[in-house]
Amino acid sequence: MNAVDHSLHAHKKGDAKHSHSKEVSNQNLLLIALVLTLGFSGVEAAAAYFAGSLALISDAGHMVTDAAALGLALLAQIIARRPPSPKHSFGFGRAEALAAFVNGIAMLALVAWIVGEAVTRFFTPHQVDGLTVTIVAAVGLLMNIVVAWVLSHDKKSVNTRAALVHVMGDLLGSVGALAAGLVIQLTGWMPVDALLSIFVSLLILKSTFSILRESYHFLMEGVPLHIDYLEVGSDLKKVFGVLAVHDLHVWEMTPSFPALIGHIEIEHMNEWPEIMARINTMLLDKHGIDHVTLQPEVAGIDDQHTHDEHLNDEIKKSNVVHQGDTFFVTCTSPDGPHRMAYHAWGNPSNPKVLVCVHGLTRRGSDFKTLAEAMSQDYYVVCPDVVGRGDSDRLKNPMLYAVPQYVADMASLIKQLGVSQVDWFGTSMGGLIGMVYASMPNNPIRRMLINDVGPRIEPEAIKRLGSYVGQPFLFNNRADALARLNQICTSFGSHTPEEWEIYNGPMLVQKEGLWVMHYDPDISVPFASVNPILAKAREMAMWHAFKQIHIPMLIVRGGESDLLSAKTVAEMCKVNPYIRSIEIPGVGHAPAFVKPEQVALAKEFFS
Repeated sequence: MNAVDHSLHAHKKGDAKHSHSKEVSNQNLLLIALVLTLGFSGVEAAAAYFAGSLALISDAGHMVTDAAALGLALLAQIIARRPPSPKHSFGFGRAEALAAFVNGIAMLALVAWIVGEAVTRFFTPHQVDGLTVTIVAAVGLLMNIVVAWVLSHDKKSVNTRAALVHVMGDLLGSVGALAAGLVIQLTGWMPVDALLSIFVSLLILKSTFSILRESYHFLMEGVPLHIDYLEVGSDLKKVFGVLAVHDLHVWEMTPSFPALIGHIEIEHMNEWPEIMARINTMLLDKHGIDHVTLQPEVAGIDDQHTHDEHLNDEIKKSNVVHQGDTFFVTCTSPDGPHRMAYHAWGNPSNPKVLVCVHGLTRRGSDFKTLAEAMSQDYYVVCPDVVGRGDSDRLKNPMLYAVPQYVADMASLIKQLGVSQVDWFGTSMGGLIGMVYASMPNNPIRRMLINDVGPRIEPEAIKRLGSYVGQPFLFNNRADALARLNQICTSFGSHTPEEWEIYNGPMLVQKEGLWVMHYDPDISVPFASVNPILAKAREMAMWHAFKQIHIPMLIVRGGESDLLSAKTVAEMCKVNPYIRSIEIPGVGHAPAFVKPEQVALAKEFFS
C-alpha cells in the first residue's frame, strides 16, 4: 500500500521537458571549494590570534562561515537530487533556495559582529603585527581567488551563488587585511585595521541583500523575477483560439524552472489540442516557461450560452417580452426588509442576463436606450438602487453604502434564478460591480465599468457635494429639467430629445413641486467621509479590484474629473484582465444614449 507509484511523477509527450528531480550544478565544485576554504581558515585563524589583527580575524571568520556556507550548499544539493516522493511530489529542489536564505542571514550576522568589534577597537586600539597580517592575507587572497574561480563555473544555482557571495566577501576581506598589513608596516597607524574591516563588511552587504531578496521571493512562490506576469497574461489572450484567461499563476517549483497554471476559455473543446500546442510554443519561446498546466473551459457553458440550440428554441417559444416593465425584489438590511425596484427589457426566459446599475443620484431608467438595443440578445435588468426611483427608502441613512447595495444585488440575481450575469456599472454602479465581482463564487461573467475606479479624484467629490442632497424645488417641470440638464453637462452634448429620455425620469412631482426622485438622505454617508476614511476606502477598493479575474472594459470620459487617466493606467497595470477606452468630449460620465456609445457596449458584450 505504501509503495511509490513512479508513474505519477513521470512525464509523457506534451508534458514539460524537465524532470521534477532537480538538475543540480556540479557538486564537485562545491566540494573542492569546501576543502580549500576549511583548510586555510584554520591557518589564518591561528595567524590572526598571534598577530592581533581584527582585519585578519574578520577574514578568518569569513572563511569559517564560508566553509559552513559551502557545506550547507553541498548538503542542499545532495538533498535536491532526491527524487519526488508521495509526500514531496515536486521533489526537493527548494532545499537550495532555503540554504541560500540561511546563508544570507548568517552573512548579515557576521557583518554585524565585525562592525561592532571594529567600533570597539577605535576606542581601545590593539597592537597588530603588520608583517604577519600581510603574508597571511596575501596567501588567503590567492586561495580565495581560486575558490571564487571554481564556484563561478555554476552561475544558474541561487544556492551556489549564495555561497559565492560568502567567498567574494572573504576575498574582499583578504584584500582589506592585506591593505591593513601594508599600512601598519609602513606607517604604524593601527586604526586602519578596524577601518578597513568596516569598509569590507559594508561592501558585501549589497550582494547579501540581493541573495536574500531572491531566495525569499522564491520561497514565497513569487513570480520569477525575469518574467512579466501581466505580459504573460496578455500574450496568452493573443493566442489564436483563446477567448479569455483567468486563475493564472506563475511561479518557480524549483530554481530556474518556472511553472504556469490557469484556466483558458475556448469556443470548442475539440480545438483544445491545437490551441494548447500554440500556447506551449509561445510560452517556451517568449517567456522560457515549459512546465504548463492549463484547464480548458468552453466559454459560456456554465451560463448555458446561446450555443445551446434547445435553449434557444425554448426562448423563441416564449411570447413574453418586457419593455421597461417594473418589478420588485425583497431585500434585507439591519433595519429590516425593504423592496428594490427593477425595470426589465427583453425575454425573461433568456439565460443571458445583463444587469445595468446606475450612478449615485440616478436610476435604472438611465439605461432605457441601451436596454432596448441589447434586449434582442439579453434579458436586461436595470434596478433602482435602494433610496432611488421606485425603490423603498431606508430608515437609517448610513446604510446607503456599497455593502448594502451589493447585498441587494445578490437578492436580485437570486430572484432572477440565473447563475451568471454580465454587468454594466456607471459610476457608483461600477463600484458596486467591482466589490461584487471580487467576492468568491460571484455570478459576474464580464463587466463594463463606466467612468469610475478605485480612486476618486477630490475635485469630483467636491462637485458632487455641491448638489447631492441639496434643495431642488421647482414650480414647473421645464425649469426643473433645465436645471438638471445644467448639472449633467459633463455627460456630454445631447439633443433636447436625448435629454428628455435621459433626465426626464429623474423628476417627480410632490405636493405641487418638481423634485428629484431620490431620498436626500443618500448624501448623509457621502458627506461624512473624511480624508482618512476616504484613503481607507480607496485602499479597500484597490484590493478588491485586484481580485477580479473576469474580462473588463474601463470606459473613461476624456474630460472626466472623477476618473483620471493616471488611475486608468494603474488599473490596467495591476489587473491583466482589463482593457480601456476613452470617449473624447465627455466628462463624468458617458450616458450611453449615443449610437456610437451603445455600439461600444454591444461589441464588448457580444
